[in-house]
Amino acid sequence: MISDQVYDVLTNGVGHIGCTSSLLKPFHADALGICCDQATNTIVCCLNKETNKLFLENLEIGSRVSLFVGVISHEAYNLKGAVIDLRDVNNAESQVCDDLRKKMYGFYGELGIPENLADRYWLKPTDLAVVFLVDKVFVQTPGPDAGKEI
Repeated sequence: MISDQVYDVLTNGVGHIGCTSSLLKPFHADALGICCDQATNTIVCCLNKETNKLFLENLEIGSRVSLFVGVISHEAYNLKGAVIDLRDVNNAESQVCDDLRKKMYGFYGELGIPENLADRYWLKPTDLAVVFLVDKVFVQTPGPDAGKEI
């Protein structure tokens, strides 16, 4: 279900994961790193608990989530599924977050954005892994296929 093309964007892009409250009010969290297992169609979104309290108050095992992920070329996807685990981030996942942060700092540097400003977003502890099983993938890249289920 998760193609190599989607995998590439997942592991190199910036993501935001969302859920809704019981009253259908939306909440989202910024992913500081994303890991994907194509064989099992599972995704791990690494988050910071402190900056995503409202999102986490509305999230539990079984919650439906929607992950938007995109890269600078505007290629983007939306992946949906149910949460199967909420746990601490492991060492391998923490390394993925560190690697993504370094890539983003390089990109920001090319744009003239100093590292101390990028730190406000990226330099947070990744202390929660939201694991979900993907059951739907949609194209979000602007163009004629936007919104099309893959």
